[in-house]
Amino acid sequence: MNDLEMTKLCAEAMNLDVRVCEQFEYDPLHDDAQAMALVKKFCLDIECHARNPIWTVIFDDNEHYSKVRECPDLNRAIVECVAKLKANHKGKIL
Repeated sequence: MNDLEMTKLCAEAMNLDVRVCEQFEYDPLHDDAQAMALVKKFCLDIECHARNPIWTVIFDDNEHYSKVRECPDLNRAIVECVAKLKANHKGKIL
């Protein structure tokens, strides 16, 4: 899955119109506030491993599960986790 596909899935998960997102530059891969909004909406668990900034992001609500491990970029780990969740559950997300 490429960056644009992941970003579109995250926009859909946030109930944003993808066309509108292009106008105001929805880009949680590079915008910390937008990435944090995903964390807050989906109550993601975030772990940082050892001294190196290697991130694991997990979503688990006993019905849906998504995990991204060993990603050096926190925003990317968040976006990948939500995109996987959205893609794996055919749009039925919380």
